[in-house]
Amino acid sequence: MAYAVVTRDEEATAPYAAALEPLGFETVAMPVTRTEPPADPTALVRALAPGGYAAIVCASSRAAAALLAARGQAALPEVWAVGPATARVLGAAHVAAIVPEAVRDGASLARSMLATRALAGKRVLVPRAEDGRDDGIEILRAAGVEVDAVVAYRTVAVAAADPAIARGRELLIAGQAAVCAVFAPSQVAALDALVGVRRIVTGFVAIGETTAIALREAGATLVAIAESPTPAGIAKAVATVYPARR
Repeated sequence: MAYAVVTRDEEATAPYAAALEPLGFETVAMPVTRTEPPADPTALVRALAPGGYAAIVCASSRAAAALLAARGQAALPEVWAVGPATARVLGAAHVAAIVPEAVRDGASLARSMLATRALAGKRVLVPRAEDGRDDGIEILRAAGVEVDAVVAYRTVAVAAADPAIARGRELLIAGQAAVCAVFAPSQVAALDALVGVRRIVTGFVAIGETTAIALREAGATLVAIAESPTPAGIAKAVATVYPARR
């Protein structure tokens, strides 16, 4: 049985384990980051209070959760999201999201929005991670959109001694993992600090282009990109860097 390390916690890893099991993989969760409140915990509440946004962008399930926690009684405009996992978080709170099929990250979501909405001169709210990528924000601003990018959470690397990552870290350091799936640039940075991306002698699968760029910048040489930010998309990409049951 080959091992696939997934840089998420046990609960979030479960759907990926189900998708990878038919390919002959035992999946090991390695949650290399955790989420903490932002330095200013009321910034998103204050941003939402006046209203006036043409749209809200949620590029991750964490951003969606932060939006829901901050909205109170505020009415929301249309919400655009990356991937079904983010849409599920919103949907559980009865917030319908627009989730374009071809979108894999914030940059492609911004392009999709601009292709279907006249947003120049309008305001768009982007709840984001403290050190999140600016690609999508820059694309919107370059098109004349007034973007309010509000820090809604912080992503913090876990300690090397955290027992939740022990098995995954052991497999990667020993070169016993067949593949490693990564879902955000912040996870790449944490993984690099914990293990050293250049030292990992395995193929990587990235959830989107921005994560793939971060992996390559950290020294990864074999990186596949999921066609969709879903367990099925990850499984299909895994098969390209590590053929099933070889």
